[in-house]
Amino acid sequence: MQDWNLLVFVGALAIAAFTPGPGIAALIATVLAHGARQAFWFAIGIIMGDLAWLALSLSGLALIAQQFPIVFVLIKWAGVFYLLFLAIKMWRSPTEATKIDANARPKGVIARIAAGFSLTMGNPKTILFYLALLPSIVTPKTLSLPLITGLAIGVVVVLSFVFAIYMFAASKARKFLANSQSMRTFNRITATVLGSAATWIALR
Repeated sequence: MQDWNLLVFVGALAIAAFTPGPGIAALIATVLAHGARQAFWFAIGIIMGDLAWLALSLSGLALIAQQFPIVFVLIKWAGVFYLLFLAIKMWRSPTEATKIDANARPKGVIARIAAGFSLTMGNPKTILFYLALLPSIVTPKTLSLPLITGLAIGVVVVLSFVFAIYMFAASKARKFLANSQSMRTFNRITATVLGSAATWIALR
């Protein structure tokens, strides 16, 4: 029964993860703007956020979070403002193609992780998945340490696989940004995507 619950969870998570949302949009934008190295840390933050929601849901703290939502509201708005900051920065970015360097040294590792984490903690799609779907898959009767471990590993493996696919595709797309006009268009599109993701989260 535990194996069946784990398989159902992994399948549902894979479908949810592959479905484009604010997290995927921001991840792709980070890859295109700064390269895969900095996007890696952003992805780590997203995974940490998913693990946090998994822990909250399994421990029953989700009920407390629903009664005292102020902490998660603050985390949500921190993520919104950071995404808006990135959007403004991208809109004003230089258009010279030479400014993009996929091998540049990563900057703001902690900030990237925190951004991914806060984005996930305030993402309605993630919240709905763990607070609504997970309880229907895992019940108190089936909950055990091996199952909890399997669920956590499943989150890391599935999200890592999904993010790797998106990051690889985005990395390949960077090669087409070879002139100032392409860079200008890309900066505007990226800024719009980040701003839209921030707005979508803020309105939820």
